[in-house]
Amino acid sequence: MRHDAIPPLQSEAAVPSLPFARIDALLRSEAEEHGLDLHTGHDRSVWCQVDGGEFGARREAEGSILYVRARDRAWLFTLQEVMTAHLVQVEPDLAALLRWSGLTHQGALPPNFSFAHVESLTRIGRHFLRLRLRSDDLHRFARDMIHFRLILPPAGDKEPQWPMTGANGQTIWPQGAKALHRPAYTVRAIDPVAGWLETDIFIHDGGRACDWAVHAGTGARVGLTGPGGGGVPHARRLLIGGDETAYPALARIIEAQAPDVIGDCWLFGAVDDYPLPQHGGIRIHHAAGGEGQLADRLTRDGTDAERIWLATEKSRIPSLRKAVLDKLGFPKRSAHLAGYWSADGTAM
Repeated sequence: MRHDAIPPLQSEAAVPSLPFARIDALLRSEAEEHGLDLHTGHDRSVWCQVDGGEFGARREAEGSILYVRARDRAWLFTLQEVMTAHLVQVEPDLAALLRWSGLTHQGALPPNFSFAHVESLTRIGRHFLRLRLRSDDLHRFARDMIHFRLILPPAGDKEPQWPMTGANGQTIWPQGAKALHRPAYTVRAIDPVAGWLETDIFIHDGGRACDWAVHAGTGARVGLTGPGGGGVPHARRLLIGGDETAYPALARIIEAQAPDVIGDCWLFGAVDDYPLPQHGGIRIHHAAGGEGQLADRLTRDGTDAERIWLATEKSRIPSLRKAVLDKLGFPKRSAHLAGYWSADGTAM
């Protein structure tokens, strides 16, 4: 029996062909893999609690009922998409059969999507651009979750197609020549009342968002989805780190900490001119040896950190994962180990 308040908004999808045992096993595996807060209800239901809501399933006479619950419509829709993505991993053919209830009308913009316009673009040091976006629909991004997706039209497309909600309640994204670029970024600063959001873009060769930013003029229209991803970690003792793509997130984490927090921030990238906030208890380390240097140190010396947050290129995460989770036995729910990008060009 649960004792906490159930989030007020809910969406469901019946899957008569999916035995409850299969979705139960899937959710347990996801909770174990990502350190999620798992709950069960007398072998009749199972759900994962996350910031702002929960997603789960309950047993039916035939098959299962999937559900998501949240405190606002945008996050409800985001969790619905998360639940669908998890399901597709084990039951690829079911995605097209799902019919999520009561969120929005077919053909409408997804509830977690909104438009913004470029207000300004400012160089930050030698390697970053600070993009300020203006919109009157930013309140959902002013929460502890720090990531969003910037939705960019194809270069030169004067009449782009934007996503819509399909008959099954899921997002339908334009395909082919109309496909949209959807990189993930950090909300570096925001004032939803004043109507602006800032994010920092790392300048690097071949980056589609970089190319767009360099050529985008004031007033250019973009889309925003989210929020998403993990939130700001809070603990008395922290270990955080990342490469250049994670520097804005590290800055957001540092400035959110109380004055008595102590810890270490490891910078794996070659760039050292990003303006990180000053915090008396958090030491900055420029790791010439990259992720391997920290992994070796953790394996050798351990850590007294209560929370660990590390983000870098996908192929560099396994050495950190081995050191943190396997060698140290650090609890998964207290560790965030994320691949922010992939060297093979795959979007994360």
